Amino acid sequence: MSRNIPHIIGFSAIVVLSTFIIPGAAQAQFDNWSVSAANWLQYWYHRPEAFDSIYFDSRSRQDSLDNRFIVDFDLGDFYAGAWLRVLHPNRPDQSFERITQRYFGWNQDGLTVHAGNFYQTFDRGLTLNAFLDDVINFDNNLDGARVSGLYDHFDFDAIFGRAFRDRYSTEREEILRGGRAAIKPIVGTRAGFSYIRYKQNDFDDPTAAAGINVTGINAGVNRGPFEIYGEHAFKNGRLQFGEIAKGDGTYLSGSFSHSLFSIYSEYKNMIRLLYPSPASPMNSPPPVSHQGRSLSSLANTIGERAYHVGLLLSPSYNLNLELAFSESFDRGDTLRELYLAEKFAGVRWSPTDKFVVNYRWDRFDYSLEDEVQNYFEAYYYLSNAQTVSATAYTKRFVLTGHEYHEDYLTLGLARSNFLQLSLGGSLSNNDLDRDSNKLAFAELTIRLRSHELVIFHGGERGGLVCSSGICSQRPTFEGTRVILFSRF
Repeated sequence: MSRNIPHIIGFSAIVVLSTFIIPGAAQAQFDNWSVSAANWLQYWYHRPEAFDSIYFDSRSRQDSLDNRFIVDFDLGDFYAGAWLRVLHPNRPDQSFERITQRYFGWNQDGLTVHAGNFYQTFDRGLTLNAFLDDVINFDNNLDGARVSGLYDHFDFDAIFGRAFRDRYSTEREEILRGGRAAIKPIVGTRAGFSYIRYKQNDFDDPTAAAGINVTGINAGVNRGPFEIYGEHAFKNGRLQFGEIAKGDGTYLSGSFSHSLFSIYSEYKNMIRLLYPSPASPMNSPPPVSHQGRSLSSLANTIGERAYHVGLLLSPSYNLNLELAFSESFDRGDTLRELYLAEKFAGVRWSPTDKFVVNYRWDRFDYSLEDEVQNYFEAYYYLSNAQTVSATAYTKRFVLTGHEYHEDYLTLGLARSNFLQLSLGGSLSNNDLDRDSNKLAFAELTIRLRSHELVIFHGGERGGLVCSSGICSQRPTFEGTRVILFSRF
């Protein structure tokens, strides 16, 4: 605990100084300042498991805690903030309490200067896409400085920072430098470029660095019912072990919108563009699929070619339909020749003002495992303050020589925005994993002003989750989970 004392003192100093010293000066100069904060607390108590030992006939008990406290100060033209994270997993030697992010900045007349931690995406992410997504437990924030400008016909970003090599790194050993700019000569049109210099240690020469350069150009038109966008990026340089780094990628999208229907399409073609690795990239182009899956993330392929087309129909205010189809082909592995396709159909219908029905059908044809999903959801408004809901969906998985299914059912009752109670469970006939075939749960959500409390008890089946083209496997949870989110 003693090694964490300097971090706690440092965080406290930021809070105290910003509250009592900086706001006083800011108030005298700008006559306005404000402080806001948020705290996200998560606690897990896992269902006791049989102790894995031939010498003890007992039950092991595991619990963990994760708390993120964020404070932001608005000081006129200046702002500041910090994130304090307290992580206590089941193993005490892996726990810590430290400031994971701190930042300070100034903005005026469209110009912003930011120092500290930040997230940044250049255009559609072909050259840089540093973002946070708690759903997939992905956080590749940068630590350094950023200068940004936003004007009527011109905007730009310049960054200098250090980065984690992957989501499991604890030290920032990589360096990122680069920028982007775009001009908007006519309303609804834009053209720009981006550049990234990624530096890492050279394993062959301890006195040198290996560098990768990624350059991109883009253009887009968004006028009336039409929207067209295109971006191309290419990579060159040298990797840590001396290999030549050479790759490129192209992303195209277009759409047409009408009052009764909309058509959209996407195309992606890339090879060896992701850095530093396909598993934990600092750049991640759009996934080009309806549910966000990609071969690059599912199988760590070095390249893929994919397209995605969709149609939205709105024949009436109470009826909406969507159809989508996507295919992705592996460009990097000629031995396996991986393939991924998604077929999607969905409908939202509200026959009366008090009744809403949603249905979705999703099929994935994947070289390693096919999957079919059927999802049904219905809401009925008993009154202006009370709503009952039912959600039922199935997942059927088809592997070579093995097929199984998972069935889910959830019933809910909500009263205004104050209270929500959900009861549900799932069944599975997959006997190849260690998860229980039958799981049940109860979840209570209470919202009171700026606080939200969620209490979950029972079993929640895990599975694949994807977001922004990054996929991860969420493990099955059995036990009690408490989440408290507060805004101050």
